[in-house]
Amino acid sequence: MEKHNFFTSLPEDLTLEAFEPLVETGGVLIERIVSKAHRTPEGQWYDQDRNEWVMVLQGEATLVFEGAEVVHLKVGDHLNIPAHCRHRVSWTSEQEETLWLAVHY
Repeated sequence: MEKHNFFTSLPEDLTLEAFEPLVETGGVLIERIVSKAHRTPEGQWYDQDRNEWVMVLQGEATLVFEGAEVVHLKVGDHLNIPAHCRHRVSWTSEQEETLWLAVHY
């Protein structure tokens, strides 16, 4: 077994958001997402086939859901997003990396 630390070995190049699978087995994917001043392009939406539970462990982010609901997430905040619930990231912190823990199930 190899030990890893969620808060270290961050990507140096964050031109694009980094999606890093931590565990993938059966119908479950656990990943670390690293964002810094990233947002989903206007007019684009995530529309995923699986439920997604997300928690912000560092930084901040704002999600917008189809129908205009806005949710601001700070450290420790978590949210369950049902499958096919269209959403987009409208803002992530510019000052520091936003580290998300995401579980797709």
